[in-house]
Amino acid sequence: MNIRQKKYLFFSVIICLIILKNSNLNAQNRIDSLKQIVITIDNDTSKIKLFYKLGDIYKNIIPDSSILYYKHAYQLSKEISYKPFVAQCLNSIGVVYAKQSRYDKAIEIWQTASDIYKEISDKNGEASILGNIGVVYRNQGNYDKALKYYQKALKINESVDNKHNIAINLGNIGIVYKNQKNYNKALEYYNKALKMSVELNDKYSIARNFGNIGIIYRKKENYVKSLEFYKKALKIYSELGDKSGISLNLGNIGIVYTDLNKYKLALDYYKKSLKINREIGNRSGEAVNLVNIADLYNKLKDYNTAITYANKSLKIANKIGALRLKRFSYLYLSDSYYGLGNFLKALKYKNAWIEVNDSMYNSEKAKAIADMQTRYESEKKKQKIKLQQVEIERNKQVIAKETAEKEKQQSQRNMFIVAFVLSLILAFFVFRSYKQKKKANTLLAKQKEEILEKNEELNQQNEEITAQRDEIEAQKEIVDKVNYHISESIDYATRLQQSILPDEKILKKYVTDYFVLFKPKDKVSGDFYWWAHVEGQTVITAADSTGHGVPGAFMSMLGGSFLREIVQKEYITHTGVILRKLRKEIIKALKQTGADNEQKDGMDMAIVSINYETNVVQFSGANNPLYIVAEHIKSLKPFMCYGKLGLYEVKPDKMPISIYPKMDNYTTHEIQLEKGDQIYMFSDGYADQFGGAKGKKFKYKPFKRLLLENANKPMNEQKKILEKVFNDWKRNLEQIDDIVVLGIKI
Repeated sequence: MNIRQKKYLFFSVIICLIILKNSNLNAQNRIDSLKQIVITIDNDTSKIKLFYKLGDIYKNIIPDSSILYYKHAYQLSKEISYKPFVAQCLNSIGVVYAKQSRYDKAIEIWQTASDIYKEISDKNGEASILGNIGVVYRNQGNYDKALKYYQKALKINESVDNKHNIAINLGNIGIVYKNQKNYNKALEYYNKALKMSVELNDKYSIARNFGNIGIIYRKKENYVKSLEFYKKALKIYSELGDKSGISLNLGNIGIVYTDLNKYKLALDYYKKSLKINREIGNRSGEAVNLVNIADLYNKLKDYNTAITYANKSLKIANKIGALRLKRFSYLYLSDSYYGLGNFLKALKYKNAWIEVNDSMYNSEKAKAIADMQTRYESEKKKQKIKLQQVEIERNKQVIAKETAEKEKQQSQRNMFIVAFVLSLILAFFVFRSYKQKKKANTLLAKQKEEILEKNEELNQQNEEITAQRDEIEAQKEIVDKVNYHISESIDYATRLQQSILPDEKILKKYVTDYFVLFKPKDKVSGDFYWWAHVEGQTVITAADSTGHGVPGAFMSMLGGSFLREIVQKEYITHTGVILRKLRKEIIKALKQTGADNEQKDGMDMAIVSINYETNVVQFSGANNPLYIVAEHIKSLKPFMCYGKLGLYEVKPDKMPISIYPKMDNYTTHEIQLEKGDQIYMFSDGYADQFGGAKGKKFKYKPFKRLLLENANKPMNEQKKILEKVFNDWKRNLEQIDDIVVLGIKI
């Protein structure tokens, strides 16, 4: 075949490919046509491209045939040393292996392709391989390796300024961090990917990144931001006419409104998403919508409707083999039947849920949990043994002291007896006759020798007693030293706790008049107070931790640390969400499971978020209420009145910040206040103090009256009155608990 014929044949092939690409022939006709063309072609380069095209077509139909055609293209490319296409064929073969979950084979093929790309200095090809390997490791849950390969790909793409692939790499890294629950890192990379997508004006990529950022904010329970980004994504998908993207974000918005207990809005978005998924035949998306609606109706206690939607979701999940959706369907069916009182069916579906769970979670995870529990129990036993050893040592010292004292008394008694006996013997010899005087003198001398021996024994005993006394004094010095170190440690803990209490400069900047009455029972306190100013809101809390002293101080420091994370680092000012996230962190930190024999440590808390532009105060309480002193509050009824002023009580939720049988969301109250209104938060230490003439508790009603009757005075004066009344009431009795009272004037 001459050069002219080859050129003609090459252009004929290209024209055929274009016609095939744009025609309405079905897939089999396209395949048959390409096969016929391959038979007639002598040109190797054209054959390679046609074999590669056949591999692309078969990729989603018959993967094994796809690999066969890619290998034909690879073999021909290798024979003519067409290295770019050798690497491209290997890359595509690896992709098919990965789709078949033959991950080891895929990585082996890709490594060979990567070596060729390096040899021919094809940076884009090399980065593509690294990204593919990262996807495989991510799918396997090996996130450390996935990150390693994504970052290598990112570095190469940045070196050649391939912005499209840089955006993809950044998004993939964000996904890995999201799967690792490192939400701050995930957000960082999603924002970088978004910035790159905006530079490229890639609308689909922009919308995808908006959606991903919305997911992260929802995970962080920042629902305002989550809704903002979901709606941005929805707008772009609507402009592009991408129904799949529209339905996905409608569903995501529905989930956020469900989290916010706005069930009517949530249902509206779920149904819009469901309608679109049915239109485009997205069975998986349809099942997700149905199971979310079932969950929503359970929350509304409309259990029969919930059952209808859960069954529809289960039917689709069974058809498409979606285990995760089956699991949720079984769970919500169990909840529905439990709500209806049909415990037999509730148990049936709960067992089905457990069975699916068992098939989804492998034994390694269970073993890891068991190992963690074993280590935890082991540490607890070590601590218990250590405490027992200290107690035994202390008992030994007490016993040694008592023994030494008894020996000393016994020695003194023996000396008295010996002296008495000697006196009797002497008297006996004095009254003996003169004739026996010589004999008596001899006997007396013998007795004197015995006395000397006895004295020597007594001296030896005295030396032993002195040695024992010295040993006891040495032990006393050790005990005094230990007590000194314990006292030093407690003093240090006191300074440490004082250092983490919030700076009053923050409050002075935003509050004109306030007081803090803080009286720990011991040097360190389980009660604590905390505030911060974030996003134009001042968040203030007074909390009462389990116990007092060092254990209570530990809980208070833990609470203060978590509040800084939630409010100052995550910018959350919604009081109900703050308490819910704090409860989650406390349960996780203390490894609480709800078992009968475990410690029920936690805290009670009142928390407010004040908007000084509107004077609207948000309040949520975990067992602790909020008192408001004002002339009039439209939405509340006063508990008691004094002149023009009334004291209003806003009730808390009866749930602590810890594991508890009832684990509902905390209620968020919004109260419109006016300038000059006063709010009070406190622990139970003040009202529970024993005292007075009969040694009884102070109680809450007198506490309320005390606050109301002195509310017209400056805050600092109110604090002094509270302190004086408390000390007068307590008299010489011991303070029974830590005390914190916060007063704030709007």
